[in-house]
Amino acid sequence: MDAELLELARQFESAQQAKSSIRLSERNVVELVQKLHELHIIDFDLLHTVSGKEYITPEQLRHEMMLEIKKLGRVSLIDLADITGVDLYHVENQAQRVVSGDPSGLMLIQGEIISQSYWDNIAEEINERLQECSQISLAEIAANLNVGSEFLASMLEARLGTLVKGRLEGGQLYTPAYVTRVSAMVRGAARGVTVPINLSLLWGTLQQLLQAMDGAGGVATENSFFQSLFNGLAKEGEILGSLRAGVHWTPTVFAIAQRECVDSFFSQNSFISYDTLQKLGISQPVQFLQSRYA
Repeated sequence: MDAELLELARQFESAQQAKSSIRLSERNVVELVQKLHELHIIDFDLLHTVSGKEYITPEQLRHEMMLEIKKLGRVSLIDLADITGVDLYHVENQAQRVVSGDPSGLMLIQGEIISQSYWDNIAEEINERLQECSQISLAEIAANLNVGSEFLASMLEARLGTLVKGRLEGGQLYTPAYVTRVSAMVRGAARGVTVPINLSLLWGTLQQLLQAMDGAGGVATENSFFQSLFNGLAKEGEILGSLRAGVHWTPTVFAIAQRECVDSFFSQNSFISYDTLQKLGISQPVQFLQSRYA
């Protein structure tokens, strides 16, 4: 029996090593695979490659797409179709499954698949530039990356304080040192105001001062940044006064002096006219008197 088994094994090995005189053309193979698929002998999905010389399963296509995404971080569906050698239609069909099936948070945005690691790398590059320049415009970065400013802002907000050491305000990124510097300027300017003022005028003065300090290479600071710092200082009680319509500031020192003038005039004359009140900067004399003496 053992001898017979050995002989069968030898014959099988010989048959395996023998060269066949019959060769199938690529067309024959394609037709054969199609027939096997129609007969359900091959009972899984197959996709044609663009060359028509190969088949690929959807699972393998997704695997190859993932390899490219991990390697590149950001890749368009058109490029994935070229790399994998299949029609763009098949790549588009599998793209959402690739994204939804990945736990790391892949994104499908405007015909591109982007990984979180890509945004981590971008955030690190932005941070390096930010520390050199003190402030940078999101619109400029977004244009270079060919993404929307709002979308870029959402990606950076999740990385502020970690990969990006800065503050995002009004479409600009600022370093903590720059924020501290400008905040001190806003505080000093606001405390120096003794009469009602439109804050946009104050911001214009600070803008000129910053540009003079930073030279021709300085980047213009947005008024919204000044306003945000001002609002924070007012909320913390570091500057005292009242804000009307968001931009009209009346410092407390002026309001106190105004009331003292009214009280002094009234105590000396036992009356005060609306005209006198308006000259003292009281735009609503009736309401003022009611709140003061009612």
